[in-house]
Amino acid sequence: MKKLFVMSFTVLFSLILAVPAFASAEPQNLDDLSNLGEIIYQDDEITVRDFGNDPVISNIITEDPNSVIAEENAGIKPQVVGPGGRAVVTAGDYGRTIYWTVRPNTLWPYHFEGKVKLRYYSGFKRDAPVGGMGALGSSLSGAVHMNKNNGGYATLTGTAYSLDFSKYKVLPGAGTSF
Repeated sequence: MKKLFVMSFTVLFSLILAVPAFASAEPQNLDDLSNLGEIIYQDDEITVRDFGNDPVISNIITEDPNSVIAEENAGIKPQVVGPGGRAVVTAGDYGRTIYWTVRPNTLWPYHFEGKVKLRYYSGFKRDAPVGGMGALGSSLSGAVHMNKNNGGYATLTGTAYSLDFSKYKVLPGAGTSF
C-alpha cells in the first residue's frame, strides 16, 4: 500500500510541476497566433486558418489594442450598435493577417458562415470564406493571412445559425484597415 501511495503522490506531484511548463506554451499575443489553427483554405495569395472555439485565442484577439469590436452593449472600444452579439476584427503581423472572432447572443450551439472581404487600395477585391461550429455560448475565431499586402480594408460579414432556428448576423462596421 505504501508503494502505491508513494507512486501516486509522485505522479500527481510531477503533474503539478509540469503544468506551468506547458502553460507558457500558450499564445500570449497576436504574433503567437500566426501558425496556430487548422488551415481550411490556401492558395498563392491567402491562407485561411480556423482557431475553433478556444476562449484563450478569442480573448487575445479581443484584447488587442487595435481591435474593432462591434457589439450590442456599449464599452470602451469603437463599436457599432445592433443585435446579434459580438464580432471583433483586427489586423496583425504588420497588416498581413486579419484576425476575427464572433460570439452570437445565443446559448445554443451554432454554425457560423461568413466572409472576410478584402478590399485592396489598388482596386483588387478578394473574399475569404470563414466559419465553423461554436459550442454553448462560446466564441469562434480564425485568421486570413495575405502573402502580399499593398494595404486596404477588411470587413467581416456572416451569419450564425443556432439549433433553435435563430439567425445572428455580424453587425455592420466590423472592419479594419490593414
